[in-house]
Amino acid sequence: MDRSFCIAPMMRRTDRHFRYLCSLLSKKSILFTEMIHANAINRNEPDRFLNNSGISNVTVLQVGGSSPEELKKATLIANEYDYSEINLNLGCPSSKVQSGNFGAVLMKDVNLVKKCLTEMIKVSAKEVTVKIRLGVDDSNINEGLDYFIEELSKIGVNTFYVHARIALLKGLDPKENRSIPPLNYERVFQIKENFKNLNVIINGGIGNFKVAKDKFKKLDGIMVGRTAYDLPLNLFEVDRIFFNSTKINNTLLSVIDEMFEYLETLNFKDEIKTKFHMLNLFKGLQNAKKSRLLLLSNEKNDKIKSELKNILLANENQAA
Repeated sequence: MDRSFCIAPMMRRTDRHFRYLCSLLSKKSILFTEMIHANAINRNEPDRFLNNSGISNVTVLQVGGSSPEELKKATLIANEYDYSEINLNLGCPSSKVQSGNFGAVLMKDVNLVKKCLTEMIKVSAKEVTVKIRLGVDDSNINEGLDYFIEELSKIGVNTFYVHARIALLKGLDPKENRSIPPLNYERVFQIKENFKNLNVIINGGIGNFKVAKDKFKKLDGIMVGRTAYDLPLNLFEVDRIFFNSTKINNTLLSVIDEMFEYLETLNFKDEIKTKFHMLNLFKGLQNAKKSRLLLLSNEKNDKIKSELKNILLANENQAA
């Protein structure tokens, strides 16, 4: 699996509707689901959480939890769906996640993490991977982090997605934990140097894709979160930059056509969610504000699509 460019799991962002949009902008990007708790999969109708239909890109299911048995059950269910990998979240710093004893707080208990992953690996038809931070609170990001990674590698974990910051679980909310703890890219490079046989993908603070490809070429890939969501048009360049693709990409006009065809297949609630994910498609273009107002309006979809395409054509004519 070529992990050169991955779109990070983001709560209330990387649902199947945003993943569908991403699949129209980049055919090669590795997509991630939102973190889905194992209990949600096990105790509800799984299709509600695991449906990935219509998305052609390689997709990773990210799960959360700290019960080896529940994670094992969720993994068995996930085997029936078209995910290429199952990823255990060991990096989310939110207080709600902490209170449930999963996410980043699990990095404090390597033995429990090993039990969870061992049960998942036993039954999984796909590779089981992890997403981690450099450490938690005052943990040792040198010997302590290397020990954590080595212990997981011993039980068969070969791929680590690393957010290049520590997580400060007391005093910072998730948004602050994405920006206040300083980035430490050198520590991620050191992980790869110390564990050459492992796949190491870096996450955190990545904006310019061309710069990132060169800067992180010693690693096995990059993972981008908010930049992909806030500036989705940048995804048009991903296949060419990271995968040497010579195929002609969709145009934004064709993406709009396909998204409105997709909207016709959804119920009202999912339609609203999908339109929300489309708001940033016009960022940086003339009349971007008008496009956002259209997507948030109660107008009929045919009229919204027509007006959006007129905005795009006006931008094209001005550029010419």
